[in-house]
Amino acid sequence: MSILLTAKWLIPLVHTLTLAVLPVVVETTDGKKIRGELSGITADKLLVTAAGSTQELSFDDLVSMERTDFTPKVPPATNVAFANGSRVFTGGLTFDGQGVLVSPRRQEPLLAPVKKLRSIRFRKSSAETDAQWLGLANVESKRDTLVIRRPGNRLDPQEGIILAIKDAIVVFDLDGTEIDAPMNQLEGIVFGGKAEVEKTPPLRLTDIYGSTWLLTSIKTDADGESLNIQLDDSLEHAIPMDQVARIDWSSGVLLLSAEKPSVSKFTPYLATNVAPDLVDRFFAPRQQGEADLQMNGGSVLEYRLDPEFKRFAGAVVRGQADGVNGALKVNIKLDDKLVWSESLTDAQPRGFDIETGKARKVRLEVGLGGDGDAGDNIRLLRPRLLK
Repeated sequence: MSILLTAKWLIPLVHTLTLAVLPVVVETTDGKKIRGELSGITADKLLVTAAGSTQELSFDDLVSMERTDFTPKVPPATNVAFANGSRVFTGGLTFDGQGVLVSPRRQEPLLAPVKKLRSIRFRKSSAETDAQWLGLANVESKRDTLVIRRPGNRLDPQEGIILAIKDAIVVFDLDGTEIDAPMNQLEGIVFGGKAEVEKTPPLRLTDIYGSTWLLTSIKTDADGESLNIQLDDSLEHAIPMDQVARIDWSSGVLLLSAEKPSVSKFTPYLATNVAPDLVDRFFAPRQQGEADLQMNGGSVLEYRLDPEFKRFAGAVVRGQADGVNGALKVNIKLDDKLVWSESLTDAQPRGFDIETGKARKVRLEVGLGGDGDAGDNIRLLRPRLLK
């Protein structure tokens, strides 16, 4: 069975939806809100019928389109994280060493090459394991990682090679020994190697099961029953119209490394007569690579929050030069309220994905682990705000 929908994808005509009536509210870049019914989507225009007439709205003039009459569905436990930022809940999946066949509920399967994936989590999000799992899932490694769930909600990462996924079993090569690991004993798997993604796609679609699809293009298919979506230059999929919950004409990802903090300071472990500017030159928070930030113990970073962003995500890990002495504490605060705190006592990363609500600022604080200014530092891995 062919999964790609190339024949339908090439149809350039505008199609009117005849089998589904979808009441929507559309927000434009100038702040207007238009209520009506979705009538179609072309390569660069949204068609909305209101008061008996159809308007053609250019993508360049749109912020979002949201359904107004749907009930969100309970998603499956398993979710697949794509390298481009998409996260898709799936009712089942298989892997043969080359590609992962993802089966979203009530949708056609999608065959995704491993190089386009980052991780698969077999269990639902939980406070007991989120920090550990999100930390592991945010770190790039040369090898695949099998994340085992141990008693006491402890996650045990084992590096090796994922050979296959079938019949609720993950076949794993651990130093030359092939192991059949039952999914019900795992938290998930993280694929090794550098994931293939050039940049974050400009469009985002959320379906009624909570999956978020980041897209390079989107338009209605020939019969008006589905939306044909393009995740990148080669990965295509179709989503039934009645499963569309929201479309944003922005991927909604803002890296903190690209933003200027409202507060950035470092307080030495011991009082010193050295000029503050000179101390900051060596110890103040700074950018690492394209997307990461480095903070020494005693550092604070604070950023203003735009109301359109709803989540703050990323991971922290102790610096490679850190001797891992003492418990280095990292706090995250929203409007001075502590919402996330981890004591890093080892070299394992810890991750976070926090709802920002109506907060107006986010503050990151790094304490001291007991070995002075030069001994304690962390790397913030892709800290980002999400719409």
